[in-house]
Amino acid sequence: MKSGPILTRRQLGRGAVALAALMSMPRGVFAQSGPVVIASEDDVSTLDPHLIRNNHPIGSVVWSVFDSLVRRNADGTHEPRLALSWEQVEPTRWRFKLRDGVTFTNGEKFDAAAVKYNFERMNISPFNGESQLWPQTGLTAIEIVDPLTIDLVTSAPTINMLYWLEEGFIGAPAYLKDTSPDVVGAKPIGSGPYVVTEWKQGDRVVLKANPGHWNGEPAIKDVIFRDIPELSSRINELKAGSVDLAVGLTPDTAEEANSDKSKAVAVAGLRKMHMGISCNGIEPLKDKRVRQALNYAVDVKTMVETLLGGQTKPIVSIVNPPNNNPDLKPFDYDPEKAKALLAEAGFTDFEIPIAYGRYPAAKEASETVAAYLEAIGLKPKIEAYEPGKFVEMIRAKAFNGIYYYGWASLINPSVELVILTSDAVDNSNGYNNPDYDALVKKASVTLDDGERQKLLTEAETMIWDDCPWIYLWYLPAIYGVSNRLDFPVRPDDYVEMYRAKLTG
Repeated sequence: MKSGPILTRRQLGRGAVALAALMSMPRGVFAQSGPVVIASEDDVSTLDPHLIRNNHPIGSVVWSVFDSLVRRNADGTHEPRLALSWEQVEPTRWRFKLRDGVTFTNGEKFDAAAVKYNFERMNISPFNGESQLWPQTGLTAIEIVDPLTIDLVTSAPTINMLYWLEEGFIGAPAYLKDTSPDVVGAKPIGSGPYVVTEWKQGDRVVLKANPGHWNGEPAIKDVIFRDIPELSSRINELKAGSVDLAVGLTPDTAEEANSDKSKAVAVAGLRKMHMGISCNGIEPLKDKRVRQALNYAVDVKTMVETLLGGQTKPIVSIVNPPNNNPDLKPFDYDPEKAKALLAEAGFTDFEIPIAYGRYPAAKEASETVAAYLEAIGLKPKIEAYEPGKFVEMIRAKAFNGIYYYGWASLINPSVELVILTSDAVDNSNGYNNPDYDALVKKASVTLDDGERQKLLTEAETMIWDDCPWIYLWYLPAIYGVSNRLDFPVRPDDYVEMYRAKLTG
């Protein structure tokens, strides 16, 4: 089908900046003393290690304050943190050798008992409403072999233990035991490279380097995460020199970060942007034909050109390359087919709420999708939310419509597909398909690579056809960075200040 004429107010011009060109901008001579300041687009709601979701900005803060047994690198591999090594000694038993000589910042000692207490805390209310370690790994027992060796026992073989351990943050056990979650959430104690010295909700989190960290004191001694929701404000403060790192830039605003004090730095992102569809919300959205119609109604290719300057590509499914099914293709832009599907389903002119509140270009994307849906006879109603309230609402499954959202900067298909199983904490749109659940569950305990891939491909194809999302695009990871900061860019939005350094 021929692309339609629907455009947003932000056109190609400035959005057509090539990512390679952004990364080659010359450095200035700007130098500044004082803490490194990071301008985030979202607020931190709690710093309790077992009540958080591992996403930016809270994930970046928690990664700074707490250690986990393992951590995911930018390339998707896992590196040792509090665990020195690990092995699957039996199909249902994982053994971890722990790092010796680690202490929490209040002086408590790290050992196998600390791991056991933290993991068992994750499995009781209210922490089990957030933590995915137990349900997703089938964890049934934690056994201390010796003070520096611990076994995790599962009900069935699991291939994804390391992934779920990324979110297994370890806090000081006696402090966690004797302190209320509210106090822990405001004054956390971990063994990470930084210590929280101040937290003003809705404003900032102040961190100071931990001189006793097992991996050495970070090069950058003082860090401030500031909550600055407006993208234009983040860029202006970067150019003025009052912040060192501005996150969440878009291709059409990236040029604004290039000045004598700062530059735009970009990397191809893996975050899949989509319009989540509330599958158990308003009646029309329960019908697969309606959800398919929404996909045919939206010209994603044109949106990529107009909103993102052609600097990314449409997503095909919920699985990232190179592990996705190559036979699946993006939905064509076909408004007539969309109308026919709506007529077949018996829903041709219903009101459809559209929510946004987070992520770059959220307003423009939502407005453009609304225009496409209006063009096929629907009645879109756009609702804007403050970022924190938006995320809280979506995670509580409290919105009945479609919403602009991003998910899964991963390269592990068995984990990506878990997101939309019916019992997954992060299944924010209420998709429920027992056949899909069974395929994903079977894949998660299948050790043969070939057989597991067949199951994953079948599940991916099933969910592509069911359309719990309007599939949009990969979000480029673009940052505004001051010239004094040497910052390792990741494709998944995490800010690792303990790996950064000052240049001047």
